[in-house]
Amino acid sequence: MKLNKYFLSINISHNSSASLMKDGEIIFAACEERYRRIKNIITYPKYAIEQCLKFANIEGKHLTKAAYTSSDVDPVLVKSRHTNKFSIKEFWDFYDTKFYNASLKQKVKYFKWLTNNKRFFDKEDIVKYEFLKIGKDYFKNKKKYLAKYKKSLIKTLSSHIKIDEKKITFIDHHTCHAYYAYFGSPFRKKKTNVVTLDSWGDGRNQTVWVADKNKLKILSSSNENDIGRIYTFATLIMGMRPDEHEFKVMGMAPYAKKNYLMKAYKEIKNINKVNDLKIIRDKRPKDLFNHLINQWKGHRFDNIAGAVQYFTENLCKKLVKNIYKKTKSKSFVLSGGIALNIKMNQELSKLKCVDKLFVCGSAGDESLSIGGNYYLNKEGNNKPLKDLYLGNNINLENKKFKKKNNRYKIKFVKDNKIIAKLLAQNKIIAIASGRSEFGVRALGNRSILANPALIDNVKKINKAIKSRDFWMPFALSILEKDHKKYLKNPKNIMSPFMTITFDTYEKNRNKIICGTHPYDFTVRPQFVKKESNLKYFNLINEFKKITGIPALLNTSFNLHGEPIIETTNDAIRTFLNSDLDYLWLYDTYLLSKK
Repeated sequence: MKLNKYFLSINISHNSSASLMKDGEIIFAACEERYRRIKNIITYPKYAIEQCLKFANIEGKHLTKAAYTSSDVDPVLVKSRHTNKFSIKEFWDFYDTKFYNASLKQKVKYFKWLTNNKRFFDKEDIVKYEFLKIGKDYFKNKKKYLAKYKKSLIKTLSSHIKIDEKKITFIDHHTCHAYYAYFGSPFRKKKTNVVTLDSWGDGRNQTVWVADKNKLKILSSSNENDIGRIYTFATLIMGMRPDEHEFKVMGMAPYAKKNYLMKAYKEIKNINKVNDLKIIRDKRPKDLFNHLINQWKGHRFDNIAGAVQYFTENLCKKLVKNIYKKTKSKSFVLSGGIALNIKMNQELSKLKCVDKLFVCGSAGDESLSIGGNYYLNKEGNNKPLKDLYLGNNINLENKKFKKKNNRYKIKFVKDNKIIAKLLAQNKIIAIASGRSEFGVRALGNRSILANPALIDNVKKINKAIKSRDFWMPFALSILEKDHKKYLKNPKNIMSPFMTITFDTYEKNRNKIICGTHPYDFTVRPQFVKKESNLKYFNLINEFKKITGIPALLNTSFNLHGEPIIETTNDAIRTFLNSDLDYLWLYDTYLLSKK
């Protein structure tokens, strides 16, 4: 009798997550934020791990192997969850006088504060931190404390799910990014370039690999890529939350005028350069944060945003061109936090040396857990990700659903034609159906939907539900078979996960205006096919029959500052605390407010 091979991988860094693989296929993956209801939480993902095992109906003893997907994470910063709890001012202090530019004595004092202050205590964290003795020795002998932290993590997982400690290992951060980028993509037939780009992970922030016949070989790596750090500092300097609102800077960038943004770009252009297959430092000051503050004095916010985006695109285009010269392959896959930059991805796709480009959904650290499983199974048959519907099935909560409530009315609606008709009448409808999507994008199962042709829907959703910044565009779900009538895509780039932008055709732009960037008229689309989500495909198709438009405005089903909804209770609470017109639950019940 053949035994199934199960692999469990765990990300404890930004947006902590867990993923489960069975015989080469990712069968479940989830972010801890969905269960803890704390956006981008950094912690040991206790609930995500439990959900992985529950889904497969197995115990820890059934796992072939388990892994943490980073081998060098500072335990103080994980324990404190500082990025979740800091105010904007505290971020300024952290990157300036309190830590990065502080004396050793001040750093010791600061870490003691992060370790002992009750505000940074998480009662649900089951990792033991008794080994943390914050003093000068902590900073001088980091390896010793890292080894103790690893032992604590091994003991925690072993105790938590009853797995043999010998089965638990650690995998390099960028290796996990690379394996996710390649094995999560559909590219297998030709040699493919794999590029990882982020702020930091296990001592590196940029790598280049070549993949051929399911084998990955590293060509180069760098620890001098400052793109992520500059984007983080620009976000903070513009008054927004680092490690969360970088996408807002990217959304602001198109508003900058070229002649003004180039002046702001001139202040940072020589910080990095490309040397062969590496992004390295050029004239990078030691104190980068204060350098940017001083250099950007007198430059307007939109021009700073435009400069940072131009800096990012310029460096990455040079890197991709050099990779092509080295490998002669025009096929590229990307991962890492910088690969979330959808505008950069579009610029890369336009290069003559790029024929194929694919960016998996949720390319940030949350996907390390999926990449970790692909690495653990590197000698086996790794199957590509068909979709990202990898979470719990909300329809299974149907029996628990209380159908009587004095705040909402219920209709029994199973016909998506009725939902399509309401959308055509410009009603805003939330959907909670089937398995939840992994990561940061809603792809039709935990979405808020609207008619993309009525521009007032943008204002309505922003004002009453999402509280998004006025300059930020919404995304678009569009039938793949019809997308070329609306979007320019001469290279047939795939976009199933909203990871790249496309230019639009002016003649049909008004029909999808709600999902279009209001300044540069680009679209961040989800191409919808029958094979990926039949129910969602049919709903959009019914809307097309009524309106002639094969697309819907699609934004994630959550209130501002919260993770995407996970359970029926989350869905109903969000519905009642917003001005949504309807909630379609389980593809069965249509809720409206009394």
